This record gives sequence, structure tokens and C-alpha cells, in this order.
Amino acid sequence: MLSRVKETLSTRHLSGTDEPVDAVVALLLHESGHDLDILLIHRAERIDDPWSGQIGLPGGRVEDTDLSTRAAVKREVSEEIGVDLDNHGRELGTLSIGSPMRRLDMKVQPWVYALTSRPEIRVSPEVQESFWVSVFSLPSLITSTEIEIRGTRREVDAFLVNKRVVWGYTYRVLNELLSMLDSAN
Repeated sequence: MLSRVKETLSTRHLSGTDEPVDAVVALLLHESGHDLDILLIHRAERIDDPWSGQIGLPGGRVEDTDLSTRAAVKREVSEEIGVDLDNHGRELGTLSIGSPMRRLDMKVQPWVYALTSRPEIRVSPEVQESFWVSVFSLPSLITSTEIEIRGTRREVDAFLVNKRVVWGYTYRVLNELLSMLDSAN
């Protein structure tokens, strides 16, 4: 299954690995029998983080010291959840560059990795917790729900994963992954 994901990503060229972006996120996939799991994180509550407390994907800003966006995603995954992608992962490709919370001034690139096993996760202070979810269960978890952002209540489309609301940019990235998996079958 993961070889088909890699093949699909390489033929679609959704984004280049050298495109200038502000931030990166990692879709960390682990194949388990006939299932495909993805690692999500619950961001810690922090005043200086606009995505504080949200469910998302490991990742963060590309720093001036990062030699490439690939280096940035590897650094961010290591910093946030303690996983060394050189030792535990295999790069499959990239999804489309997007903008979180419709902030068109910020470009985020999703990188897809296959994990050779489920590594030990060591969350940093930026992450409250991490958890695995079956990619194939996501379509049955789609709902509309109300959230509060900066004191304003909004109705959003989301995945409801074990009472956790996965919405916004992460919701869009996961839907792109699901669409790609559907077309690969």
C-alpha cells in the first residue's frame, strides 16, 4: 500500500521538495496488516502559539539554519516527538502546499513518510500528547461541529477522533491524503 502512495505522489508532483515555504508538517504513516495508521498530535496550550491546543501533524516553521525544507521537517519531527526520520522513516513525497486558517501569507508543505515501525514517541513541551488513528476510519468520522477561536464560535467541518476535533488545515491535508489513496486503488 505504501509503495502505491509513493508512486502516486511521484507521478502527481503536488509540490516540489525545493519550493520556498514558511513551515512544514509530517504525515507519518505506519502500515499494520490491512490498515494504515497516521500519527496526530495535540498541541500544548501556549500563548505564543496560534494553533495552541489544536490537533495537528508534527511540524513547524522552516528556520534560516535549515538547509532545506526536507531538513526542516526532519528537525521538527525530532524536536516535537523525538522520532529520527533517517532511522525510522522512508520519504514518500509531498502533498500540496497550503495555508493554515486561510492565512495566505503563510505557506505550509506536508511531507509524507512511511515509518518502518511504530517508534517510541517522546513528546516535547510543545506537544500535549500524540496518538495514532486509522486513516481508513477517517471518512466515518467526518462531522460538522462548533469550535471557539479567539472568542468567536464557528461551525467547521472536522473529523471527530476519540472526542478530539481535527479541523482546519489538518482536516484539509488529511482529506487530500484520503483522496489520493482513493485514486491509487
